Amino acid sequence: MQRIPAQIATWFAAIVALIGIGYFSLYYASPFARSWDEVDFALALDRFDLLAMQPHFPGYPYFIIGGTLVHHWIADPVKALATFNAAMALSSAVPIYLLARRHVNQRASLLIAALVLTTPYLWLMTARPMSECAGIALLWWFLWSVRQAMEYPRSKAWHALTLVFFGLLMGTRLSFFPFGTALLLLWAYKYKSNAGTRGRKVRLLLSVISACLIQLVWVAGLALSEGTLSGFVKLSMAFVKGHFTEWGGGVVSISMPFGRRAVQLFGNNLLGDVLLSRSIVIGILLALLLVLVWMRHRLISETSADEPEHLNRLFRIGIIICLSVYAAWALLGQNIEKPRHIAPIAGPMLFLVYLSAIRTAVFGLSRIIPMILSLILVAQFVQGAMLLKRQAEQIPAVYQLHDYLSHLDAPFVVYTWEETRVFQYLKATYEHRDIVTYDYFKAVARASSGQRVLLTDKVLRGFELQDSKARDHVVQLSEFKSDSLFDPVYGRIILYEWSENL
Repeated sequence: MQRIPAQIATWFAAIVALIGIGYFSLYYASPFARSWDEVDFALALDRFDLLAMQPHFPGYPYFIIGGTLVHHWIADPVKALATFNAAMALSSAVPIYLLARRHVNQRASLLIAALVLTTPYLWLMTARPMSECAGIALLWWFLWSVRQAMEYPRSKAWHALTLVFFGLLMGTRLSFFPFGTALLLLWAYKYKSNAGTRGRKVRLLLSVISACLIQLVWVAGLALSEGTLSGFVKLSMAFVKGHFTEWGGGVVSISMPFGRRAVQLFGNNLLGDVLLSRSIVIGILLALLLVLVWMRHRLISETSADEPEHLNRLFRIGIIICLSVYAAWALLGQNIEKPRHIAPIAGPMLFLVYLSAIRTAVFGLSRIIPMILSLILVAQFVQGAMLLKRQAEQIPAVYQLHDYLSHLDAPFVVYTWEETRVFQYLKATYEHRDIVTYDYFKAVARASSGQRVLLTDKVLRGFELQDSKARDHVVQLSEFKSDSLFDPVYGRIILYEWSENL
């Protein structure tokens, strides 16, 4: 039997992987609104209202527009948003391929696109109703446009396209603003490239003004939707204040030692969850790949010194700078409990790793590295498909809690934190309230005569920070669990009953 050439096998594997991403993302699109944020996005498809947090500020208008278009064909808003995410993720294969094509051949470029997009955690995000996936897809288009604009520093068209993609990125996921560093680096490069030409300062100023005007397109739309500019400004200030001082999970709002916070973000969240998806096999293969790349780094540096790739090298350095700026933002200003907030750096980081690996294979280890990359693709595809299936079929802990409460006969009121938003989405018929203040809770609990008073573990933990004896007044009723990879904050919920007499 004739042996299939390795080149054809690689093409086939990469194409099958990309087709599989689309198929499994759609087939196993999540039917659940698992968290407060997911409920916000789902509700926004039927009525966009920032004041009612449909979605929450800053509105993510381009993501909602995309989801609304799909919503015309798919009735379930959660699945409509997940479908839009899947389409956006698949579209990002184009800029990933085009960026890789500047460094390696067609076959290797397609393989890199497949490897990046089958990263299990990133693949999981395509099947959920959150804006990160669409934002990551637009990030690739933005990075590609930056590279094109570097190639043609005097082209107004390419520069305008870069500003448009950055506007779409900000209107889809504002928290990705650190990647605007790429725009600053582009302006610096263009300014230097146009040295000696007349009016370069004016052109730079016009570029900055144009960037601001493009952002105003979606900002002005949100202000109009709010009714008045003053109302929009007040809402903006309230959101920013709350994000950084109360519920945002940043370094100010959560009392966690800085070292422990860094380990949580880069060790558990980035490495364990996002890059490896808790797979030992993927971890071993990636570690082996990195060791081989490191061993051959000196040879590549010397051999490729004569290559005409000055812009490619500058672009790779620019990506590293952008990733560093975003990582600092995630460490200081994002919710440390949610791995999805560090996920945007995973794709570009792996892109650079795989690119280095393939370039290493050109100058040595030409058989071993392609084999490892193929094994990584297979391992990621299998792990990703399994996780997608489990995410779609496993009942979230908050849904289990809702089902339990729905079957309680005695009159009761349950006090929660973010769970109440999901209860609202599920149209719960029992009484539920969100609460954070212990003294107020005790007052209303005493007034709830004839009603059982229930509360979740998150509420109790908050009460213990206000009174160390709060736990003395509760009895555990039940516990609900789901995979913490899917539900990092509410993957384990304990329900308690409160009594003053304990």
